Amino acid sequence: MWTQPKHRRLTVTPGFPLLLGGLFWLDEGIGLLPLGLLACLIHELGHIAAAAVCGGRIERLSLSIVGAELFFCYRTPLSYWQDSFIALAGPIANMITGGVFFTLNWYLPAAASLGIGAFNLLPAEPLDGGKVLFSLLAEHLNPDLAERLMTALAGCLAGALVGIGMIAAVQYANVTLLLTALWLLMGILCRRNGKETLVKHNKQP
Repeated sequence: MWTQPKHRRLTVTPGFPLLLGGLFWLDEGIGLLPLGLLACLIHELGHIAAAAVCGGRIERLSLSIVGAELFFCYRTPLSYWQDSFIALAGPIANMITGGVFFTLNWYLPAAASLGIGAFNLLPAEPLDGGKVLFSLLAEHLNPDLAERLMTALAGCLAGALVGIGMIAAVQYANVTLLLTALWLLMGILCRRNGKETLVKHNKQP
């Protein structure tokens, strides 16, 4: 992976250009890719604004096969409701801007922004909906149990989307949903492996 040499605030893996290439291929000249990237930028700005309200600042940015991921540092540990607030800020920013675009009759930008916002509300980490659901479960259950429930739910959701995507690919020769489901599954696995690595690191003397 490549990192910014001094402060290492930016991390780019070889999978990120691969992701952009796949999105460009799926775009097929329609012109949705720039609008999708704009919607993603709006989404991340929503997270940044909410994190700032909670006393956070950007520590680093990771660009990988699963997309852009911001890491924040905070003066004090966050509560579960603050975690949920920050997670929901991204989709809310998309919904608001999508509504504004729609009233201006900018239908393609509206569809891109609303689509990004709605997709991120799916209850599977690393998506924002999964983070909110985990916070709700962890507040009322043992965090380890909440983590296991979220992993099972995310796996079931990704598996269902892969199945539906395969049907769409066979019946309609459209692989968009299948690739999206595989992307989500990869994000779940990367997040799971990252947490297991962190646990092993913390257990070292």
